[in-house]
Amino acid sequence: MYSRWLSTTQRCNNPNHSSYKNYGARGISIAEEFKDFAAYRDYVTNLPGYDPFNASLDRINNDKGYEKGNLRWVPYSYQLANQRFSGKGKNRYTGVNWSKTHKRWIARITLNGKSLYSKSFMTEEEAIKARNQYIIDNGLPHSLQAI
Repeated sequence: MYSRWLSTTQRCNNPNHSSYKNYGARGISIAEEFKDFAAYRDYVTNLPGYDPFNASLDRINNDKGYEKGNLRWVPYSYQLANQRFSGKGKNRYTGVNWSKTHKRWIARITLNGKSLYSKSFMTEEEAIKARNQYIIDNGLPHSLQAI
């Protein structure tokens, strides 16, 4: 638990940390009360689903920091689903890709290695709106994406 806490504080506070650009530089911070390891440990070990060997501590909203109400324990596959868009490739949104074959935008959602949703749309915006709505309607752990 200590190494998780230390890594979190470094990502958020140390500009020399390799992941700082994805955390501290984006405004992701660790709550003042969690700067004390004991307080952090006591809070996260009492969250529902606590299982440090089979689950990951996840921020519910990727644009908010490590704070009460924004942390949960989830299976590793849920954390993968909740990642923000990496910015790599030509697509602007996670889960939305251009199909050269169909000449349409495809919106996809997978969870635990299973495809839950796959539909095609004329525009990228229609695809991401539909994907976001499916996530909301089905209470999925995936991040909603601003258009």
